[in-house]
Amino acid sequence: MEAINPHGSKHHGEGKIEGSWMGMKKLLEQDLLCSALRGRVSYHLTRYSKFGSSGSCASVSLDGQPVKKFGFLYAIAQLSRKGLLAAGQYPWDVPMEARDEYELWEFTDALKTFRNQPITASVRSGNPIIRMFAIVDRRVGKRTLVKLQESLSDQPEWLRKLYVARMAAEGIGE
Repeated sequence: MEAINPHGSKHHGEGKIEGSWMGMKKLLEQDLLCSALRGRVSYHLTRYSKFGSSGSCASVSLDGQPVKKFGFLYAIAQLSRKGLLAAGQYPWDVPMEARDEYELWEFTDALKTFRNQPITASVRSGNPIIRMFAIVDRRVGKRTLVKLQESLSDQPEWLRKLYVARMAAEGIGE
């Protein structure tokens, strides 16, 4: 089944863009993940068939603890609870800078963008999901991490956990 998100990107199935979920998981956890966090950062996809593709949820975990979830129903519930979503609104109606809850297609779009641009652009991206992929990427070196320490307080709380874990694993900021 093909679906088009509000920004025009086409998706097949539940958040698949470039191959299977297992292929994306291998890419993220083995091929691109820095050695200092290997085995500590993991990505998961849960499908709730009762709700169709709207019920699918991706998540990233650090040391077995969820750091962030990405899914349509999850985003609606969290944004509504926080008072950021009015009746009849969708998560994408709220600007990305004003929220910290995201849909599955935002996760997969960010992954596609991340994979198709230089790592330097990903580190500086205005999209926190793209920065999430970048901060744990093996191509980000210690000098870049030292520079990123200055922006730590500007990161969303959920993303700060990954920044801190990466820097600590690399012996930066101790």
